[in-house]
Amino acid sequence: KNWIKSMILTASLFPFMCFGIGFILNTIAIFYGSLAAIPFGTMVVVFIIWAFISFPLALLGTVVGRNWSGTPNNPCRVKTIPRPIPEKKWYLTPSVVSLMGGLLPFGSIFIEMYFVFTSFWNYK
Repeated sequence: KNWIKSMILTASLFPFMCFGIGFILNTIAIFYGSLAAIPFGTMVVVFIIWAFISFPLALLGTVVGRNWSGTPNNPCRVKTIPRPIPEKKWYLTPSVVSLMGGLLPFGSIFIEMYFVFTSFWNYK
């Protein structure tokens, strides 16, 4: 029955964290008299939308997705002895893939920012 716990956490953990952080920040904004403070009624409406639309739909989606497929219908026999998974090459490890995946965006942004900043700093 771990799927029930997972279903509840999936449907509520992230929204509760967002509501909690938003409530704390909104309380601070109201305390300082900021114009960026969200009215309390709006926060209640967002919570009601989550409670009566998003949460039940997440629960329904979990139950439907769990029961939709039924038993697997494999087109061929499946071996009972699993095949050993071959070792990955060094460049396919998660750390190298993450590093290489961030290198291209960093390089393009760095070059753009270099030219933007040099145009600001060298302006006469």
